Amino acid sequence: MKKINFGDLFANILAVCALLAIGLGIYVTFIFVNKLNVTDPTIWEDHNMLGMAGEFLGGTVGSIWALAGVILFFLALIYQKRELVLQRMELHESRKIMESQSKTIAIQQFENTFFQLLNFHINAAIQIRNTSNGSSRKPMNAFDALYNDFRKETNSLKKRRKSDAGVSKPSDESFEHCFIAVYEGYKNTFQHYLENYKALLLFIKSKSEDPAFYYNIVKSHFTEQEVLIHFYYILLVTKNPDLKEIVETYHLFQKLNQRTVSEIDPYHLQKLNEGAYLSEF
Repeated sequence: MKKINFGDLFANILAVCALLAIGLGIYVTFIFVNKLNVTDPTIWEDHNMLGMAGEFLGGTVGSIWALAGVILFFLALIYQKRELVLQRMELHESRKIMESQSKTIAIQQFENTFFQLLNFHINAAIQIRNTSNGSSRKPMNAFDALYNDFRKETNSLKKRRKSDAGVSKPSDESFEHCFIAVYEGYKNTFQHYLENYKALLLFIKSKSEDPAFYYNIVKSHFTEQEVLIHFYYILLVTKNPDLKEIVETYHLFQKLNQRTVSEIDPYHLQKLNEGAYLSEF
C-alpha cells in the first residue's frame, strides 16, 4: 500500500481552497453586476449607488480574495521550504560524493606509497640474501651471516662471564651491546632495509583505515630469516614502543623460529606478549 504524504495532501487542499476563493470572488462579482443590470440599467449613472456597490464588492469579494492571497502566500512558503530542503539534500549528496572521491584518492595515494615501500623492501631483501662475501665467489646470505656472528658473539660472552663470575647468562645490557657490536659490522648492508621496514610498518599504522589487511600483505613477503632479524632489531636497536605494539597486535612474528631464538637467549621471547607470535587474528 502506497504511503500517504500528508504534506503534499495539505498543500493540494490549500491550492484548491485558493482557487475556489478566487472563483467565488469572480462568481459573486458577476452575479452582483448582472443583478444590477437587470434591476436598473441606469444605476451606472448614479455615483452614490456606484459607491455603495463598490463598498459591497470590496467588503465581500475583497475579503474572499484577501483570504485567497493569504492561502497563496502560505503555499509559496511551503514550496520555498521544499526547495530549500531539496537544495540541502543535493548539497548533502554532493558532499557525500566529494567525500567518497576524496577517500578514493586518499586510498590510491596510500596504496601507491605502500607498494613502493613494499617493493623496495622486497628488492632490498633479495639483494641482502645475495650479498657477496669479500673474496668468496659464492653468494652469502647476509641474514644467516648476521645471525651466526651474533650467536658466536653471545656464546663467547657467556664463556667469558662464566670464567669471570661463574655465571653464563648475560645481562640485558651486555646482551644488547653484543648485538649492537655485531649489527654495526653489517650496518651498511642492513641499514636501508631495516629503516624501510620501520617506515613501512609505521606508515600503515598512521595512514591505513584497514591496517590488518595491509599487514597481512606485508607478512606474506617476510621470510623466517627476515623475521629473526626484525625481532632483534625491534627489541635491541629501535626500542620503538609503536613498533612493539604493531608486532603484538598484528602478529608480525608468527613466522619467528622461537627455537632459534632460544638457542641464544629465550628470555627475549618474553619481552613481547603472545599476540606477536600468533598465527591468526
